[in-house]
Amino acid sequence: MAGSCLQSGVARYLLEAGDYGLVRFAVSPLTELGNSLRALRSPGSYPLQAPWYAAVCRVRDQLPLDVLSGLIGPNFDTPDLFNPRADVPLTIEAQLAYLRDQDLRVLASDIEFAVGGIPHRLGSRGRSFGDQLADALAAYWRSAFRPHWPRMRAVLDADLARRARSLAEAGVIATLNGCGPAIRADTTSITAHILGSSHDDLTLYTRGRPLYVVPSLFTLSSSTPLGDSDPLVMYQATDQRSMWTDTIGRPGEAGLLSPHRLRYLRALGSGQSTTALAARFGVTPSAANQSLRAMAAQGLVRARRDGRTVLYDRTPLGDQLADLT
Repeated sequence: MAGSCLQSGVARYLLEAGDYGLVRFAVSPLTELGNSLRALRSPGSYPLQAPWYAAVCRVRDQLPLDVLSGLIGPNFDTPDLFNPRADVPLTIEAQLAYLRDQDLRVLASDIEFAVGGIPHRLGSRGRSFGDQLADALAAYWRSAFRPHWPRMRAVLDADLARRARSLAEAGVIATLNGCGPAIRADTTSITAHILGSSHDDLTLYTRGRPLYVVPSLFTLSSSTPLGDSDPLVMYQATDQRSMWTDTIGRPGEAGLLSPHRLRYLRALGSGQSTTALAARFGVTPSAANQSLRAMAAQGLVRARRDGRTVLYDRTPLGDQLADLT
């Protein structure tokens, strides 16, 4: 999957008569799992998902980072193994089972083409390559995605409902052109403008296969496969901004930030000591210190020394979260 950062490129599907009848709008859990590796690599590029990243930081020690970091290239390309397949149900269980059954040479070639090498752990002896890969992705899903998937899926499903209404009222070409400025469709082609592509411009063909059009929370423009795998165009899902606001600051919810921590985050400005913050909000220094350490572990604040005083200020991720809420 071509990435979405910095440089830009173009991928164009050339269509034959009847190909538009094979367009399928759908949500693909495995595709979204692969796309999220971009936010792990560069969280500041995905400010709308800052709350998700903050939550993931809390379970970072549960993630197979040695494998995950080897599944995304320097230009944010990811292997086509994450893409939906026409003969595989679009559930995470079915998609991971499909990976387990794939030939080592196919998976390894796909990863190497996108990333430039194979994650070291997957090259170890013992269990099959596909099993090790699927196990690592399943662990990532359980810790980083499954707790948040219902709210993510709700946004993606709402986007699909919007596309369904457009299909009924305006037709497929107008609906594709409504998926954002990165996608342009006409009677003979669908063109995707891809930020971050390190590859030459691509010319792709559907060859009578279904063409999936997939919304994503983790893309800045659009993406297509890197090679001649099942046809796919991905676009940025709409209406993401409100996705996390009910989780941040809701009393009693095991969410991303409690109300008092959110107040601390906003109050830090260019730097506050634990003592000053405690005095401002009428709490003990130990209570304020505990909250600041927890937010530091989430990557939202950082400590710096000013003489004998330790000051805390927001990280770029903390700035984004404070602004978002």
